[in-house]
Amino acid sequence: MESEKMLHVLKATVLLCIIANAALIFPAGAVNAGVSVAPAEINITNATATLHIAFEEGNWPRAAAYAELITNNNPTSGEEIWYEWAYALRMMGAYNESLKVADEGIERYPNNHLNYLNKGYAYIALGNWLEARKNAESALSIKPMEAAAYNIIALGLLGQDDEKNALIATEQAVSLEPDNAVYLNTKGMILIKSGDYGKAVDVLTAAVESSEDRYAIPYPGAPTPEQNLNEAQRLYNETSVSPMMIFAAAGLILVVAAGAGLLRRLIRKR
Repeated sequence: MESEKMLHVLKATVLLCIIANAALIFPAGAVNAGVSVAPAEINITNATATLHIAFEEGNWPRAAAYAELITNNNPTSGEEIWYEWAYALRMMGAYNESLKVADEGIERYPNNHLNYLNKGYAYIALGNWLEARKNAESALSIKPMEAAAYNIIALGLLGQDDEKNALIATEQAVSLEPDNAVYLNTKGMILIKSGDYGKAVDVLTAAVESSEDRYAIPYPGAPTPEQNLNEAQRLYNETSVSPMMIFAAAGLILVVAAGAGLLRRLIRKR
């Protein structure tokens, strides 16, 4: 009898150990967008590794959940955690939440420019062009050669119908990272809005060719290079005149001119 009691106690102890270890590795709610109640203790190193893996895989809900879990247990865990948390929320379309996290990250790490970029793209998604540009300028004050900041400024200017200065800003971004599909895509959109469809086709073709396996859209629903290329090609086809049509028009003009000359001569003879 005593041995059976000991066996039950041993089984219960083993089960509790398994549950405890599982909670450390897979915290409750970690697969959801947020973690409302974090365990009293977690393995920060393992949780951080899980966050980075989820971030690289584009598993934004899992990345956001682990970032929240880590910062709840260790608010000074590092500037990268706050950046990845705000980024993941932005890619989930949770723009206001992303802005709040980015602001806290900036408050804790004021010399890190990355959360200003998070805020800039979130404001672009929200259509707040001025705030987007302000945050991009703040990023440039910390890192003057940050291509993403120039891209945000270009998108903000494009949203304000200032294609001329938008093109200047995007040229700066492309000059810093010539093969970046995101920046080439922005340039293509500006050229479309400017009516330069032929050049837009060339730039967007380069953007499509530069795209990696997973195109890094700056926010959900942002137009991709493929979508913009199709639009540019359609507009180019609708507005361009083929060489054959030019030759035909020129021939018609010559025929009309010759006919008019003949008619004048006939009139004079009369």
